[in-house]
Amino acid sequence: MTATMSVDQAVPTTARRNTLRPDVARTFLEPRSVAIVGVSTSSAQAYKAGGRAVLDHLGVYGYQGDVTVVHPSATEVDGRRAVPSLRDIGHVPDVVVVAVPARHVLGVLQECADIGVTQTLVLTAGFADMGPDGLALEQSLLDFASEHGIAMVGPNSTGLVTVRSGLAMSMTSVLTEGEPIVPGGLAMIAQSGAIGSTVVERARLAGVGISHIVSTGNQRDMDIPDFVAFFAEHPDVDTVALYVESIRDGALFSQAVERLHAAGKRLVAYLGGRTDAGEQAAASHTGKIVGRGALELGLLRALGVTVVDDPDDLWVLGAVRTTTTSFPRRWGMVAYSGGMAVLATEQLASAGVVFPALSQQTFEKVKERSPQFVAAHNPLDVGPGSMPQDFRSYLSAVAADPAVEALCVPFPMGARGWNQQSVDDVLRVMDESGKPFVVLWYGGYALRPYIEQLRARGVLVAEKPSDLGRLVRALLGPERTTIGEAVVVNHHTAGSPSAKGGAAALQRLAEQGVDVVAMRVLGDDPAAVAKAAAELGYPVVLKIGDEDVEHRTELGLVAVGLRSEDAVVSALGVMQERAGKEGVRGARQWLLQAMATGGVELVLTVRNAGRLGVFGSIGLGGAAVEVLRDVESVPLPCDEETLRRALSRLRTADLLFGFRGSDPVDLGWVHRTLHRMADLLNTARLREIEVNPALVGGDGGVVVDALFVPGIPG
Repeated sequence: MTATMSVDQAVPTTARRNTLRPDVARTFLEPRSVAIVGVSTSSAQAYKAGGRAVLDHLGVYGYQGDVTVVHPSATEVDGRRAVPSLRDIGHVPDVVVVAVPARHVLGVLQECADIGVTQTLVLTAGFADMGPDGLALEQSLLDFASEHGIAMVGPNSTGLVTVRSGLAMSMTSVLTEGEPIVPGGLAMIAQSGAIGSTVVERARLAGVGISHIVSTGNQRDMDIPDFVAFFAEHPDVDTVALYVESIRDGALFSQAVERLHAAGKRLVAYLGGRTDAGEQAAASHTGKIVGRGALELGLLRALGVTVVDDPDDLWVLGAVRTTTTSFPRRWGMVAYSGGMAVLATEQLASAGVVFPALSQQTFEKVKERSPQFVAAHNPLDVGPGSMPQDFRSYLSAVAADPAVEALCVPFPMGARGWNQQSVDDVLRVMDESGKPFVVLWYGGYALRPYIEQLRARGVLVAEKPSDLGRLVRALLGPERTTIGEAVVVNHHTAGSPSAKGGAAALQRLAEQGVDVVAMRVLGDDPAAVAKAAAELGYPVVLKIGDEDVEHRTELGLVAVGLRSEDAVVSALGVMQERAGKEGVRGARQWLLQAMATGGVELVLTVRNAGRLGVFGSIGLGGAAVEVLRDVESVPLPCDEETLRRALSRLRTADLLFGFRGSDPVDLGWVHRTLHRMADLLNTARLREIEVNPALVGGDGGVVVDALFVPGIPG
């Protein structure tokens, strides 16, 4: 069963904190003493679960700290001391592992409080993941732990592992089956213990080393950011791989990732649930197609996290050594098989790789070995005659070219006698050039020892062409450096908050400094409306301005392109009659606007996502937003570059960045407007503000219509 729940379901609440706890994470992963409550004395089971599995794994992996078993009747279990209760241990364990039935967990926490234990790992499931009764039980644990200063991993965790020290404080079968895990620089954090274990198992089979395994379970106390912040400080960790289904606190998550990046380390993440069924009851257009998963994806990308589309890529990319969180896009390629060069080039080009022209100096170096070359193309196919004696020289020549920032080497199965020489050539030139290398090695099982050598040195190796494209797309990110070439989440049935729009919303935005199209707010008097139209200047737009009227266009309460007094008065009369038929009661307002033209219609939305943070969403506006479902989200505040990258991910990005000679939209205007909307969102305590459309050209823009959704999410 999945450890997490939809954010729209009820989940236990915890007091919000503003600080990360890497020190607490350190004690969980480097304890001097451990006590296990809930250990079977039976040794007959082929596979043991719960506390017994933890006890066995600590022994198999050679943990040197003090281990005590808490058992109601046994005095020892497999040579480990056993006592009837925590109170009988005689010291305060650093960590207590809790593996008793759900109804007994609170009693164990009470014993922990009695003797001063401050850290617990709760393996037990059957809490919020099991419905209302489990939810209430889990809340009681959280309340008690918070009151007594007890930090908790879980419940519903599979455990914690530090490979080098032998702390196998986990019941995962990846510790039971197969060869021991090889120590390495990749730390694995997973909300789903089963998926985390599977990723680690596949990494182990590929020879990729692991430093830590963290299963956060229901993560209602100790959270992903706490462990990310700890790994930022840990010398054994190069990269953190993360399987995440929900980000609870956007601010803390951002702080942790920024610490990791500041330490020169990367986060590679798979986000589960990013494309669940949509929030169909949302009040705004973007709310219907941009759910929490899409916002979380926007946060990950804004933070420079490498987001993958296959869980296997967590360990494949996690093994790559790089000194930066971003990967270069200008590549060279050297191949001795023309077919392999074609396969690799197709995949890399579709992933956004650019192959710059090689310099004359590079050409001269190539001709030293092969005088028959009339040009040094990129990609460079040197043919099988270059193997194995000349291949390194060609690699060196292309790697030294100043236009080349990374190098791809596609190998076929090849002659077996060339394989080790190929590995040696790649590693030597990589060391000499200091540039990252990517290898596509399309062959069979016999290549595995050579691939392991490359991965051990931090080379990205793809074993199929499609893997190469997917991996490089994840490395580079979905942004495009040159333009020219609906995400939905968990459905909820709760009613939407009452949305407010019309004249009042536009007036509030104007007061906030947002550029709103010239307008007048009027009553039912035709003469006053006609006079205002003449003052604004034709053509004009007339629409009902009452804040409670939604879907004005569908109701026929909008008239556009009115070019005379007669047209304005006639349209007013028609819409007055229609408003009466549609049940619009009370004193009606009419909104008269100058007819805005030119630019691109955009939808701009700011949304308070609770603890995840405030987000802005951008896409093509008007009715197109629900048809195209092409919207990208960014956390606010953000800088213009983050916004530009988000816009470049739109399928319709060309229309924003200049299409067939049109001016690109004024990105600065979009940036300022989103942030002014966010300021109003906060001061007016709103849940969401949607502008649809805003007409944005090369020199600013104007807001034409807006919608406010009241209320702040909990």
